[in-house]
Parts: sequence; structure tokens; C-alpha cells
Amino acid sequence: MTVQNILYKTIGFFEYEKSYIRQLIKSGYTLQEFDYDTKIFLKNNYYYEYNSLMLSRNNSGVSTFTKKLKHEFTIVSKEQKVLINQVQIYLFNDSFKKTQVAIFSLEYEVLDKSIQAISNITCELKNKKCKIIFKGAECFLDDFIFREILETSIDSENDSFYEYSGSRYKNYLILDSDKEFLSRDNLLYEFGTSSQINTINDKSIYAPSDAYFNKVLDNKISLFNNYDCLALLNSFTVIGNNNYNSQDPQTFNTWNTIYFSIYIYNLYLKSSFQVILNDFTSDPIKKRKEFNCLYNKYFFKKISYNFLPNELNHGISNSLELDNDIVFIRSRLDTLAKEINEKQQSKQQFLLLCISVIALLETPLHIDGIREILGINNLLIYNSSVYPSLIVLLILLVFLKFKEKI
Repeated sequence: MTVQNILYKTIGFFEYEKSYIRQLIKSGYTLQEFDYDTKIFLKNNYYYEYNSLMLSRNNSGVSTFTKKLKHEFTIVSKEQKVLINQVQIYLFNDSFKKTQVAIFSLEYEVLDKSIQAISNITCELKNKKCKIIFKGAECFLDDFIFREILETSIDSENDSFYEYSGSRYKNYLILDSDKEFLSRDNLLYEFGTSSQINTINDKSIYAPSDAYFNKVLDNKISLFNNYDCLALLNSFTVIGNNNYNSQDPQTFNTWNTIYFSIYIYNLYLKSSFQVILNDFTSDPIKKRKEFNCLYNKYFFKKISYNFLPNELNHGISNSLELDNDIVFIRSRLDTLAKEINEKQQSKQQFLLLCISVIALLETPLHIDGIREILGINNLLIYNSSVYPSLIVLLILLVFLKFKEKI
């Protein structure tokens, strides 16, 4: 079967510094800008917080830079030619973070629109180490993207967000035909999990069990008869008929920009939570502050006055298990808070003990009646015997305290 309309993007992560913005502008990138009618539509349909954060130009929100391209390369393993039409770079701006996060997407034009060819290409282009030929030279896709398109280098060992994405990019794929797709659920599974076409029908050893197939399809977002969505950790797939048309400004803008921003928004939350959990023990106090700031700024249960964007957001959030991450992080934060309180109480008790010992030994010097009862007539002899004993006692207490920790 041949597909009439395709929107295919791959998504990756990296950290950037403020100077990178100037570099983008110098390289021909422009800030994403909506026309007046689109701005009014967004204002009337999306909550102010989400609109201000993801879709408007402001200092604290996400700055989206775009650039039109016409890069053509060949996938070595499939001998398939592919074009890159556009790159989008979402620059997140968080004052509570030392380094900032960028999420980029490449929009590909697939020349062969058969189902099998699309499957082969999307399976290959999600791999960072996919070998391609560009301008006669063979290279890895990952190196090509950062060198030729993003124009930056990557420190894979110290960039936690790049590391989060692993060896693969995320796939964002919209397939549309004027005819009804046969076995739409099967195609959703195969494209969503990057399985070969007909894997399910062939019932080979790579075919999923019924239980696993149903588990994956639990993440399906089905709202209208003419299309279905499948949101997974590494992909978002939409298959339908008369749902998306690249030549129609309304449907193109909806799926290419507005709904796509919902997926980017959720991916940012997921990656941020993952980074916090991966390195939680190194500086838990800092991680607690970062999580609280992140949650207060980005986490919305609803983003729109209309049901459809909310359903998409809810479905994507569920598939990424964001609520589970939040519960787990909060559980670790509660445990951390108890541990900190116990340590503080222990320190306070030790300090009070030291003060009490000093006060007890000082008391006879200031009260005549007690001094006479104890027979302390020579203060010089008392001080020369008591204070060295006091110092020895305090040293002993400190030694025992540190010995407990060891």
C-alpha cells in the first residue's frame, strides 16, 4: 500500500550554553513565529501557562528556532535516498538549572511512499549509528546531524540529556491515506515498536505474544474513526485516512507544530525526571530543589480548553509514565527529608550535651554556696584541674561521635 501523506521526524537531546543562540542566528536559524490568526486561535484554545511556555516568544518559555534545509543523503544499508526539509530546535530556559536543554527534530521527506519502504527508513533513521552517504562521504548519522545541521559538538560522557536518549532517536510519524488502512492496530504496533511490516501476520519468532501486543496497544489514543495514535517511550505514531495533508495549512500546522509541541513538552518532562533519578544521590538537596522548580513550572494536568489536546497530552503522559516518576521521586524526597531531619536532631543533641557539660562545670564558680559545699576555695587550682579535664572530655565526645559515623 502507498501512503499519500507523511510527516516523519526524529527527535534528539543535548545541552547547550547561552552563546549557542547567537550561533544559531548567525547560521540562518529564525525564531518560530505564528501569524495573527494562529496566535488568536492558541490564545482561545490553550491555557495561558502552556501557551506562554511552549508556543509563545518570551524570556522564560521555550524558544523554538527553525531552518529550512535541502540536504539529501543515502542510507547505506537500504540504498534509500532521503531528504531533510527542516530542523526545529526547542531551547528550554530554566533559571534553576546550570546547563540548559535543547530538543531538536529533523523533518524528513521520504521519496518512496510504500509502507515497506517507510518502515525500513524509519527503523534505520532512529539509530544514531546509522551509516549514511552525504556529498560522497560515508559517516554516522549522529555525527552528520551535529556537524552539518546543529553545528555543535557533543560531550557524550558529560551530557546527561544526550545520554538519556540512548543509542536511538525518538520517532514522530504521521501516515495518512485517502483509503482505509487494513489492520490499523498491527501497523501501529509495527511502526511504533520499529518492527518489520507483517511481523504480526507472519507469526514468526519475532511476533509479539497476544499479551504483549495488547499491553502495547493499551497506549493507543483513539478519538475518531478516521485515525488512531500510539504513544510509546521512543515513538509517537498516527495512522489514519483523511486526517493529515501536507498541502493543507491547517492540518499541517496542527500536527507539525501544535500537537508536536505536546509531545516535545512531555519528552522534556520525562527526560528531566530521568536525569534527576539517574544522579539523585550525588547532590540530593540540589536535586530536590530542581525537581520542585521543574514540577511547579512545567507540570499541568490540562493544557487546553478543548478535549482533544488534553486527551493527547494525557495519553502521551501516561505512556511515558510521568505520574509514576513523580510518585517515585517524591517518595525518595520524603526519605531524604527524614534522613536530613534525623541528622540535624543528632547534631543538635550533641551540641546541647557539650553546652550542658560546660555549663555544669562553670556553675560552681559563679554560685558561692555551691563553691563552699564543694570546698572550692582556690579558683586557680580548680581551673587548672577542671578545664583540662573539660577539654579531654569534649575531645572524647567528638571522637566517639565520629566513630559512630564510621
